Amino acid sequence: MKQHKKSLIFFSFFVLFVSYYSLHATEFSQPILSIGPETQTPDLAKYQHLFYVSFSEDSDQAGQGTKTKPWRSVVIALANLHGAAPANRFAVLVSSGVYSDTTIQMKPFVDLYGGFDPATWKRDIVANRTILDGGGVRRVIVGADNALLDGFVISSGVVRGKGAGIFCRSVSPIIRNNVFSGNKTLAPTNWNPKYRHEIANDGAAFYGEGGASPVIENNLFVNNSTEAGRGAGIALQRNCSGKIAGNVFLQNVTGLEDPLRSSDGGAISVFDWSNPVIQNNIILNNKALHKNDSGGLFVALWSSPEIDKNIFVGNSGDDDAGALFIGGQEHRYDAPLDPLPPAEKFFVRVTGNLFVGNVNPSRNSGVMRMTMETRGLYANNISAFNTGIYFQRSEVAVVNNTILDNFLFVETKAGLKAGKIVNNIIWADFDLQTGAPVSFCDIKNGYPGEGNFLSDPHFVQDGLVLHANAVNYQAKKFISEIYTADQSFRANELMNRVVKAGGKWSVIKSNTEHSISVWGDFSGNVEFLFLPTFHLQNNSPCIDVGRAADAPGDDFDNDARPLGSGVDVGADENHSEKIK
Repeated sequence: MKQHKKSLIFFSFFVLFVSYYSLHATEFSQPILSIGPETQTPDLAKYQHLFYVSFSEDSDQAGQGTKTKPWRSVVIALANLHGAAPANRFAVLVSSGVYSDTTIQMKPFVDLYGGFDPATWKRDIVANRTILDGGGVRRVIVGADNALLDGFVISSGVVRGKGAGIFCRSVSPIIRNNVFSGNKTLAPTNWNPKYRHEIANDGAAFYGEGGASPVIENNLFVNNSTEAGRGAGIALQRNCSGKIAGNVFLQNVTGLEDPLRSSDGGAISVFDWSNPVIQNNIILNNKALHKNDSGGLFVALWSSPEIDKNIFVGNSGDDDAGALFIGGQEHRYDAPLDPLPPAEKFFVRVTGNLFVGNVNPSRNSGVMRMTMETRGLYANNISAFNTGIYFQRSEVAVVNNTILDNFLFVETKAGLKAGKIVNNIIWADFDLQTGAPVSFCDIKNGYPGEGNFLSDPHFVQDGLVLHANAVNYQAKKFISEIYTADQSFRANELMNRVVKAGGKWSVIKSNTEHSISVWGDFSGNVEFLFLPTFHLQNNSPCIDVGRAADAPGDDFDNDARPLGSGVDVGADENHSEKIK
């Protein structure tokens, strides 16, 4: 309750001091990134053969796979394709419609593109929705190496197993510009294991295992779920790698029927020596139910992902960690624990992420719980309005962060170094119960140590309260369009800003002069609060007073560090005056 009251007071502070004009200062905008599905024109010239599928055709028997005589079924099209190879790639263009006959087995060197108008074969993946449907009774797709899936809606896959949307065992497709919606894994039969934290049916939308290295980029994962299993959006297990980038994870849920705590990671689970790059994703309003950990991203069992420049907003874990859980050791009840791996094999980097409005019941780890012999770096992150950040039994460097949530660091263990806490703004309660040295930090209640100080950081007051003239929810896009006649903006200057309205969180997808697109349904809301960016004012006492030897080479916005006589404390390297 103490943390809750302080968050409300702090939140009110920014509402009272919002400034519309500073929203127009380009030096305070984040990099514009393409996040979520987009209609892209494929380079068909690189393919040796093109084939066509249209749901508007009467039957497959009359089809020849040509533009004028397309096949009717994706499954039949793939069954008729032979001879694809690295120097002989095929592309299959699929028109709008609902394709639900049977599970689709992708083929190597055969790329599938959806979103075409069957009359003109022009592409628009929203107007011409190409739906691969599991009918609530089957898995939708089995992946393949050297194959692409682009521009489809993968929906209603249901399986009592892993991977209801897409299943990949030791194969590595490219999955791009798709929507995964309403996929679900059912709990194992008679689910009642002897111990908690057992492996169940993971990966409702996408599951990869056994060395899979998929590229999963610019997709939307929305309303996928597991009854008992990790990662309703994506689950990677056992020596996987690859890339998860530019995706939106919206309202995915794990553990619908799992009181045994085997359903961590509402959006993403990375488990068992898996090391993907997880970058530039929006992870929004996901949940892990029934005492499971991390509504956003769950990382465990010596996995070492690169977690870089993601936006974690409004996620909730029903036990530990609203947004992010990182653990080294696996929970073991009937076997010895593993020895601590060397740093070159196990080191987790969490850099440049934004955490807002993430919660857990005990109110100590809304941002993150890092525990169980984790070794890593936590740098250049910004967190605000969460229920705390919690480090435990970890060897971690906490460097150049802006932390506006209660900070707790407890417990060490033989074999772990003390870690360090350097160049941070920690403008909340600070509770350190380990020997980690603290230096060059601006700490709200003060703290002894080299270079530490207590002074208001002086953040730029660039929040905004906006009154909408109209709000229109577009169900096919899962976005709300907010219209305002009274205020105007430059195109996309608000992209990736965090918004709250009606008790719900969101992130801005894009904007025009008088229209703002946000993820999720906000119909019926009139007043919208745009959060500040937590950049430093030019008169901030945090400028030029950090220790350069520990600082990353750039900041939260990818600005070079340092830009003045010294590095700045916190995630932002102020540069508005220095570059003139």
